[in-house]
Amino acid sequence: MKRLVIKAIIKMCAKAIALTTVIGVVIGVIGYINQWDSSIAYSNAFFLAGCLLIIAGTASKFTAGQDWDTFQLLGAESFRGMSSGERAQFITDVSNPISTLILGVLSGLLLILISAIAAYIL
Repeated sequence: MKRLVIKAIIKMCAKAIALTTVIGVVIGVIGYINQWDSSIAYSNAFFLAGCLLIIAGTASKFTAGQDWDTFQLLGAESFRGMSSGERAQFITDVSNPISTLILGVLSGLLLILISAIAAYIL
């Protein structure tokens, strides 16, 4: 059991680092094209991207749970043993897993950390 949890954590961290790297490259290319000459411009870009990722990660999980009342009307044979609330929670969990929230927050925090480091360079 421990091995599965550690494996899942490492996989999530690898995804967050990969996403952060891709966003960092995009910010670098945009900065190069726009000829940003100070580290503050890059720092601001990384901070903004980090904040947007945190907002997007939390908003995706929050909005997935907002439509639970529509799922109460869903009546299927596979949901026979579940109450309407359990059906809504099941559909919300399946359609938008918690990993999206974790990925958004973790990547956002990494980008904000990079922005803090970039502010002190040069």
